[in-house]
Amino acid sequence: MENDVLDELMALAGVDPEEFEYIRKHISPELSEKYDDETIQYILDVLDEYCEKRENEDEEEIALDDVAQYVVAMAAKEKIGQLDANDVAEVLDAEFDYLDSLDEAES
Repeated sequence: MENDVLDELMALAGVDPEEFEYIRKHISPELSEKYDDETIQYILDVLDEYCEKRENEDEEEIALDDVAQYVVAMAAKEKIGQLDANDVAEVLDAEFDYLDSLDEAES
């Protein structure tokens, strides 16, 4: 019952519980312990912001390292905390894999 309530609250907040489960399964156990759901959500939010800013640019590819550095810089600027670029890149890589899996499921 508790998971149902949590899933419902996450859905209302625009968070996909399956997305978090996928990310957690595809990052190292150490990183999964290090980053709570709030930190992962922050990384995903900043990724969305990054993509929106680049929406009008001609370049289609998004460089993982560039996004990771952007997230780290934003976290420092917004006083979220000091995030490690390699850790952020691992979360982003899992997110991109998750999005690819959704695209493949639609095909």
